[in-house]
Amino acid sequence: MQTADDALRVAIPTDDLCLAYVNTRSWRGSPVPTEELHTINDVTGWISTTAPANAALATQCAAHWLQSPGEAAMAFAAAIGLREILYRVFASVAASTTPDLTTFNIALAQAASRSRLVCDDGTYAWVAEPGPASAARLLSGVLWSAADVLAGPRRARLRVCANPKCGYLFLDDSKPGNRRWCAMSACGNRAKAHRHYLKTKAAKQTAA
Repeated sequence: MQTADDALRVAIPTDDLCLAYVNTRSWRGSPVPTEELHTINDVTGWISTTAPANAALATQCAAHWLQSPGEAAMAFAAAIGLREILYRVFASVAASTTPDLTTFNIALAQAASRSRLVCDDGTYAWVAEPGPASAARLLSGVLWSAADVLAGPRRARLRVCANPKCGYLFLDDSKPGNRRWCAMSACGNRAKAHRHYLKTKAAKQTAA
């Protein structure tokens, strides 16, 4: 599972950008979740490294907010608020319930328009053109990605890790479509170890 300690530092496929963003907060079901974003600079830096096509926009926004600390604080609160809205929407879809898209659609309307496509080393990406600094514009790529997932066939592949302490969101691209864990090497092995512990404990109690 991806955490703050081994966070992605390379460009992420467009379809997965929205999930990478919501997963900047991990171990959501634990007493102390892991948080990767602490300031608006963390958000602009995250955009620059994971969505390079929008690095110019991130740089422009960062420069503006550096001169306006009050706006920076509000933008950060809005960016985190959008992240949590996306998480709730995706978790609802993963649970086969209908999400409330009202706030998401408001943010999507405030995002930059998709008007220019670029190709970098065989990878295609939409560019969010610089404009008035706002959380919605900064996160244009994330919002576009979320809309594409929700409106496309991969929506049925949205999953939440079966470990209740984890809460990691992912797209299950396995052929059978029955992936339960963020990663078998992480939560999957923890679940296996816990089942083994319970089985061993029960056997000892029976033998006593």
